Parts: sequence; C-alpha cells; structure tokens
Amino acid sequence: MTAPEPHEGKPRYANVWKVWLPIPLLLLVLDLTFNLWFWQIPKLTGMGDWGYQFHIDLQRLYAPKPPGTLRVVAFGSSVSGSFDAYQVQSLLDAVEPGMEVHRLMKPGIKPTDYRLLFEAQGARMQPDVVVFTFNLLDFLNPSFERGFRKAVRDALPPWAVLTTRYDALPTLGDKLDLAAASASNLYRYRKEIDAAAGGHLRAVLQWSRSRPPRGAYGVYADGHTAQRFGLPVTAGRPEVVEYYVDPHWIAQRGRVTLRFSLGGRSAAERVEVDPGWKRAIIDVPAGGAPVLDVVADSVWSPRAGGGSEDPRLLAVRLREVPPVASQNGARPQFRYPPYLDGELQPFLRMGDKLGEAFAVRWQEVLNAPNAFGKRFRSYRDAKLHIRDEVFQPTGEYAEVERLVASLAERGVTVILVNTPESPWLLRDYESTPYYRAYVQFFEGLATTYPNVRFYDLRGALPAEDFNDWHHPNFVGGIKLGPRYADMLKSARADRERRSGRGA
Repeated sequence: MTAPEPHEGKPRYANVWKVWLPIPLLLLVLDLTFNLWFWQIPKLTGMGDWGYQFHIDLQRLYAPKPPGTLRVVAFGSSVSGSFDAYQVQSLLDAVEPGMEVHRLMKPGIKPTDYRLLFEAQGARMQPDVVVFTFNLLDFLNPSFERGFRKAVRDALPPWAVLTTRYDALPTLGDKLDLAAASASNLYRYRKEIDAAAGGHLRAVLQWSRSRPPRGAYGVYADGHTAQRFGLPVTAGRPEVVEYYVDPHWIAQRGRVTLRFSLGGRSAAERVEVDPGWKRAIIDVPAGGAPVLDVVADSVWSPRAGGGSEDPRLLAVRLREVPPVASQNGARPQFRYPPYLDGELQPFLRMGDKLGEAFAVRWQEVLNAPNAFGKRFRSYRDAKLHIRDEVFQPTGEYAEVERLVASLAERGVTVILVNTPESPWLLRDYESTPYYRAYVQFFEGLATTYPNVRFYDLRGALPAEDFNDWHHPNFVGGIKLGPRYADMLKSARADRERRSGRGA
C-alpha cells in the first residue's frame, strides 16, 4: 500500500488563503491608518498640483492648535495666490509671534464649496481668523465654469458632498464614486498616491544623475545670489563669508534665515532681522567638502521694492564674488525633497517688460488664438456684461453671507478682501451700478455682522504686476504681503481689545 502524501486529505484552498488573505488585510490597515502616514511623505510635485496641495494644506489644519496661538486661515479660488502664507507668517513672526498662518487655494472653487467645507470640517480646523479673498469673477460663473466641476468636488469631504448635493450630481457614477471615496481613503486619494509615487520616482532618477558641485553656483555677475547657492572653500581652514542683507528683503519678509552646510552636514545658521553687511565664519574640516552650500528661507525682488526694474528673486549680495556659475555650468547637488514649503516659483507670463513694451506683450498674449487667450477673453466678456445687469445678492453672494454669518456667530474674525484687478479692465466696469453695488454688498456684511472687516484692494497694483486680468504675478504678490500682514495685526489687536487683554 502506498504511503499517503504529507498533505493528503487537507483542502487545497488552505494554501490559497495563506497567500492571498494578508493582502486585503494589509490594504485595510493601510486604508484605516492612511492619514497617519501618507501626509508625512514629502510632496514632490510642486505648488502647481493644486488638488494635492489643497489636501496637504487641509491636513495641516487638522493638527492640534498650539496653546495660545491665533490660527489664521486664508482661503479662496486662484486669486488667493496673492496671499503667500509663508511671507505673511514671516512678516508676523518678526514683530508679533504667536500667529499661525495657513492658506487653502483651489482654482475654480466657489463660495458655495467653501461654505460646505467649513460646515463639515470647521470644528477640526479651529480658525480664529479667516481671510476670504475673492474676485468679481468668483460670482459670475462663466459658461464653461458652471456646474459642480469634479476637480473642485474632489477637494471637498465626499460624504458631505454626497448628502448635501445629491441632486446636483449629474450621473449615478458620480454618486457611487463619492460613496466609495467616503468609505476608503485609498480610493479617495488615489490621485495623490499616484502623484507621490511618480514624484519620488523622478526624484530617484534625478538623484542617480546628480553629481556634487566642484565650484560656485547660484551666483550672479553682480554679486547677488539665488535662494540656493554654493561657494568654493578650502579644506582645513575657516572660511569667512561676508554678505549683505538688503533693506527691501527685510521689508518684504520681516526676517531672513540662512543655513550653511558642508557635504550635507549643517555648519551654521544665521537669522537676520536688520539689513546691512553681515559676517559668518565657517569652520571647514580637513578633507571636507569643497563647496559651502547656502540656502535662504526666502527671497526678495528689487522691482517689488520699487527702486529698480529688476524683477529677479534674489537672496544676499556677496562682498567677494566667486566665478560666475552661469559660465562654468555648476549646479547644486540633489536635495531631498527638491521642493520645500515657502520656495517661491517665479512666473511672469508677460516677461519682465514694463511700460509700452509690456502693453504690446499684454495684447499679444490675451488676444492669442489659443486656449489661454480664449479663456481670458471669456473672463473679460463676463465682467463687461455686468454693465447691463442689476445687482442681486443671490446665488454665490447669498452663500458668502451664510458663511460669514456662521463664522461670526462662532466668534471667528472674518476679513473680506476684494483682490486686485488689472486697471486696464477695471476701468471699463468700475463705475457701473452693478460694481458699486457689489462693493457695497461686502461693506454691508462688515457692518451687519460682528468681527467682520472688508478691505478693497481692487486698485492696489499697476498693470505690470499682473499675469492676466486678475492674477498678480510674483512681484505683485510680494507687494501685497505686508498689507495682508497689517490686516492680521489689526485683527489681533481687535480680538485682544474685545477680550480685555488690550485694556
């Protein structure tokens, strides 16, 4: 009689379960713990990945508020890009520490959407002050922006969307999609997971090709530097670095932090709150790296300071200028993560031209037969159309009032900001009854509800500080930073007076 096989008589499916059962269990654990680990992974896709960035910024707001800290949340559509949270934070830290500044920005999002977000998640965000930045266009809904766009829908809490806007969802597939997103984080954030995987794959490829610099980099011929630059040093002896912090830099940022490193190891850190010439002495060990890497926590623009036509984003000016990097092609060593919070990405759609040359370029870009030109001609036409309309505080205007009333009732200070517009379009409808009533509507909110202020910045910038009709370029954005900081300092003083601390 043949001896039985060792596993004879046992079900074959036992081995299948041992192999496959751990996989759904692992996915379930990853799903349930998603918010504990995923948002700790550095985001490498830059600020332009709006949906991913929105969720990153929202998760930061879910973190507990430090005791005694005043939490500020600025929010809006793409026009909230004029509110640089890192610049405003730096300006406040230099004179009034104790305020925590955040920004939520999503192109195309409407007041209706933010009201839903604050109703669903406002308690978790714990704002003390909110800054609502808006533009007339946010209330006009051009034809190609009507409806509940998926890119905006995906930024909002899916269950809240499903339960409050069920009838507005166009298809059964949209409803099932939101139900699945409500039940599973891995499904809800699938785009962000894909972006994270792709970003890190590209970072690995970049790292594999990078080589340590052997000479200076990030230094201009005039002695100024970029935000990240490198200086050649001699091993085994102290290196003296003399640099100049421009007064405009302090005015635009409040304070400046420089971090010096050798071969990836920190060598020194300097925090400057006053302009002028400075000196740092760096000990370079024998056999150390041949290049001293320096990273500034911010940059400044001479043109934003009003004293120059130079739009560059600069850091310090060196007393001793090494060979110009652009002549030897030197590049900084790979850094992880390559994108850091607070790094300003330059963008001048019209280039660095001014005056008549800027006007010519403006007409070329906005009248071009491409998607951008068509879209912004539609925006222009939507604004010009109000000249024939009667202002009615319905639709998105009513949503704003509901949001303001809700926030004010909870003791939140509300700052309403009508953001800048290009004077070349504003002049064509500014004096119309509709636009006057539009401004009066927000003035009325500030007088009707407690703890509400309205600031009208429509004419705050010249035409050369815009990338289009209503989006300031980075020069215009830098100019606005101190004004936003002043609004928040005033709001803080008001809160302290009401609480009796300022008495």
